[in-house]
Amino acid sequence: MDKLLLCLLVVVTLPGAFSQGNTYRKAFVFPTESDTSYVTLFAPAQKPLKAFTVCLQAYTDLTRPPNFLNWQDLKYEIRGEVFLKNQLWP
Repeated sequence: MDKLLLCLLVVVTLPGAFSQGNTYRKAFVFPTESDTSYVTLFAPAQKPLKAFTVCLQAYTDLTRPPNFLNWQDLKYEIRGEVFLKNQLWP
C-alpha cells in the first residue's frame, strides 16, 4: 500500500516539475547555501523596452548580501538585434 501511495505521489507531482508555467507567487528554495545555486527567469520581449520595473521580495539566511539582479547583464534580443542598456539613469 505504501508503494502505491508513493507511486501515485510521483505521478501526480512529476509533470509539474518539468512544466513551464506562471511563476506568480512561487518560491525558489535551495536546500543548502552555495555560491553556484541560481535561478534564471526569461521573459520574451515583444518590442524594445523603454522602461521596466523590477520588484523583488526576498528572504535569506545568508550572512553576505545576496546578488538579486546583475544590472550589467541587461540585454534583450528582437529579430536578431541585440539591445543593450548600459546605464539605467542618465
